[in-house]
Amino acid sequence: MSTSLMFHAFGARCHDYLRTEFRNGAIYFHIETKPHKRRCIFCRSRNVTLHGGEEQTLRALPIGDRPVFLVLHLHDLQCKKCGAIRQEDRFIADPMKRYTRAFGRFVLGLCKKMTISDVARYLGIAWHTVKGILREHLEKRAARRSWRGVKRIAIDEIAIRKGHRYMTVVVDLTTGEVLFTAEGRDHTCLKPFFRRLRRAGAKLEAVAVDMSNAYRKAIREFGPPGVVVVHDRYHLVSAMNHVIDQVRRSEQNRQEEEGKKFIKGSRYLLLYAREKLATKPPEKQERLERLLEANETLNKVYLLKEDLRQFWGQRSKKDAEEFIEDWQRQARAVGSPSLTAYANTIRSHLPAILAWYDYPISTGPLEGLNNKIKVLKRTAYGYRDWKFFGLRLLFIHESKFKLAGA
Repeated sequence: MSTSLMFHAFGARCHDYLRTEFRNGAIYFHIETKPHKRRCIFCRSRNVTLHGGEEQTLRALPIGDRPVFLVLHLHDLQCKKCGAIRQEDRFIADPMKRYTRAFGRFVLGLCKKMTISDVARYLGIAWHTVKGILREHLEKRAARRSWRGVKRIAIDEIAIRKGHRYMTVVVDLTTGEVLFTAEGRDHTCLKPFFRRLRRAGAKLEAVAVDMSNAYRKAIREFGPPGVVVVHDRYHLVSAMNHVIDQVRRSEQNRQEEEGKKFIKGSRYLLLYAREKLATKPPEKQERLERLLEANETLNKVYLLKEDLRQFWGQRSKKDAEEFIEDWQRQARAVGSPSLTAYANTIRSHLPAILAWYDYPISTGPLEGLNNKIKVLKRTAYGYRDWKFFGLRLLFIHESKFKLAGA
């Protein structure tokens, strides 16, 4: 067989073909380094002599469904120039690897379409080998990624397992890429992110984040000076929905037996926005109207919830400030402890809430990634190596809805 197959099919451009073996359904090609390619690995001199050597077997690209191995006949080279004695270069494989670079690329291609377990079974190799190839590839890509152009980001947490286990995720709002992940959601988990961001020379302008004390503390302690914190619509509306649910429970507990039955089961009716409720069956709309007519407190809180959504539609930042000030006064006048506490929270975070008019950003893109993240976890039947899981999240924006897992 000519060496052209070795070159074009297996990338062995620096080797001569010796012979072929067939053992246990597998193909073994024996090859050795071409004489003119032998150099001292230190001084690169060609003035070397051969000493004893060994054979190394590397997994190579399959032929059909037949496993293929390249058996390298390696020699120890003694350099007459510098006197060093070292084994010659393998050329087609990285140090300490038992597979060729071409085989590694083949595995990466399969990982885009199949789970790690499926790839391992298909090729008849260890699960950890496939994971190692994918992990090393992702680590190299992550290290090469430039953060210099990062200007606006979103920070949020995702639940990674039961028992209140979370992972902090940072997304570049310009590119949609996940920049950083870390297990946990305390302020220290963001310190490495801001350190690398500073080294990259990025000019960060704004950060979309919820009202978590931990994230605001991390931005204050580790973030660049002058960065603007923006509390977005999603978390404010979500917090208001939580308030209206608390008020509903309070009113339900306060009522007599008949009143409790009337309020019971109305949770989702109260959470619906007006325009969305209009698309529901008429009986649901009628029930909500009867409920609001029968309970003045729920009616006031529901109307305030609907009014709050108008905050992001004001003509200017000044108009928005006047609007939210008036809204807070109305909220406190209701006399509900939950609603008053929420109004006080808005007051304490008002600069970051109004900052939306300077930087209209949100954590919405990160929330949009949650479906892909859930699919990634589900196809993996749960991750044990959360660092690897976080590494995969860095490139989840490249994946289609069906993702390869582990």
